[in-house]
Amino acid sequence: MAAPYIAGNHSLLSDLTQMRKNNHLPHALLLHGESGCGKKTIAKWFAMTALCEQSGSAPCGTCRACRLIAEDRHPDVLTAEHSGKRMGYLIETVRTIRAEASILPVEGERRIFLFTDADGMSIQAQNALLKSVEEPPPHAIFVFTTQTIGALLPTLLSRMTAKAVFPVARGECVETLLKKGFPEQDVQRAVSRFDGNIGKCIAYLEDDGLRQSADDAAKLTQLLADRNEYEMLRLLTAAAGDKERLRKTLLLLDTQLRDAAVLSMDGDFDRLGCDKNASAALSSGLTPRRAMQLHECILETIADLDGNVGAVLAVTALCAALASR
Repeated sequence: MAAPYIAGNHSLLSDLTQMRKNNHLPHALLLHGESGCGKKTIAKWFAMTALCEQSGSAPCGTCRACRLIAEDRHPDVLTAEHSGKRMGYLIETVRTIRAEASILPVEGERRIFLFTDADGMSIQAQNALLKSVEEPPPHAIFVFTTQTIGALLPTLLSRMTAKAVFPVARGECVETLLKKGFPEQDVQRAVSRFDGNIGKCIAYLEDDGLRQSADDAAKLTQLLADRNEYEMLRLLTAAAGDKERLRKTLLLLDTQLRDAAVLSMDGDFDRLGCDKNASAALSSGLTPRRAMQLHECILETIADLDGNVGAVLAVTALCAALASR
């Protein structure tokens, strides 16, 4: 067994490796970056690095600590459980982690506490955790992953070492996906949708629902650019039978809109959407005001779906609103 393969982010991995060699690991680490870029994989790699028995070559991937972490069985690596619609953390969960942090490691010198996808962590939960992060026991390390650095309170951020995680280059993404055994033709299609975001590409290849949502969002972007209300309604009505698929489609359409808004201002950016050409078409003549109006229409429809408004009624209203602006 070897340490998890990490594509790209070489500078980040080098920094964390050097911290281990110098015995200066951060007591609180934040890994932030867009969904699918490998934050949780790097968090696991970091736990191996921190607890590996071969300090000079950590993470070795073969020692007892590395093997237990790879199998999610290490007694000193604890992952906080999510709860609720926003996938946040209960105060009780935070208190349990705080109590665990005061306990000495079962094996080795450190204990690692993981708060993955912490974007939905409530203010109350963050405040409950603040004391532990501010004055942690010498053996405790807290690791957080979020999509945006602003998801956490400034008071909590000020006690952390924040590191950005980026998608990889297209070629590296293709190479990684081919190593995982995906057919080359499918890999090329996935990369055309999500560039170097390996996680999103894998989801596109393995999840029929996401693949359909991404393809629908790309079509909708072009239809919106063409102001083709009839075809938009036809496509969305067809998707309305599966509310979760429809919700994913609208979220992806919103990222397409974000890309179009940046392009309309001649911005240089890493795209978040699933079709650059369609975003470019939508960007023509797109003003900041119209982009905000379209964004609000999409968010209102998602809120309606979450509030149990009928899907067909919700998308009919959305199409009328989009076409009228």
